[in-house]
Amino acid sequence: MNKSALFAAASLLFSLHITPASASSIDEAKRALDAGDYTKAQSELQALVKSQDPDALNLQGQMYENGWGVEQDTDKARRLYEQGARQGHLESVNSLRALKNKEYKVEFDKLLPLAEQGDGEAQNRIGEMYEFGHGVARDNGKALEWFRKAAEQEVVAAWHNLGRSYNFGTGVNQDYAEAEHWYRKAAEKGFMESMFFLGTLYSNAHGQDTSVDTNIAAYAWMHNAAVLGNRTAATIETRLLLKLDESELAEAKALAESYKAQYVTPFQ
Repeated sequence: MNKSALFAAASLLFSLHITPASASSIDEAKRALDAGDYTKAQSELQALVKSQDPDALNLQGQMYENGWGVEQDTDKARRLYEQGARQGHLESVNSLRALKNKEYKVEFDKLLPLAEQGDGEAQNRIGEMYEFGHGVARDNGKALEWFRKAAEQEVVAAWHNLGRSYNFGTGVNQDYAEAEHWYRKAAEKGFMESMFFLGTLYSNAHGQDTSVDTNIAAYAWMHNAAVLGNRTAATIETRLLLKLDESELAEAKALAESYKAQYVTPFQ
């Protein structure tokens, strides 16, 4: 038997030996938690947490989240849940989602009165929370309403969010012309994400400006999103270069420099 086979066999035997013990310790920890015996639960979990056992990480996270026998620490709880979630552990994933939603609910309750009083930044954030179901039931219609209110207050991120809503038909009928209108308003204020999405609009032939070739416009916007640090834009920019001939490339670079002078440099 070669070394690899011996190692695999030894690993299998080792796992067979520790799995029942691990399961027993997890069961003991659960019973201790149910009984309120947090010292015993901690004792059962300690070695398993060090070995990154996902069941143990999840239970230890619950202890920190709820302050069971330890000082309550949601940051530690989150890190433990994340370690388990990275292993594909469903209970850790659910614990992490529930923890985040509790935090979102606190944020939502804090921001809603400010949004109702006319705070534009709060209005935009409340819109995002409705859109993604963070701390509140998902409602794309309400998200759009809050984005509109924030947009009226000249919140640039809200302009982008309106553009995205029209782009993907989220809470409103899909309309690429409206999407470009709002993206462009935000892009002209140096908003990187809007530059990126303008680039995608043109690269997918949904751009509305027919005075310029779609690939040229796509490159110009994508280039400037890359300049502002968008790594995905940098990758797409490279691909777009392959679609341009020599004269088109010169025009695309000139347009990109024009956009940069107008919309990027003043905000760096």
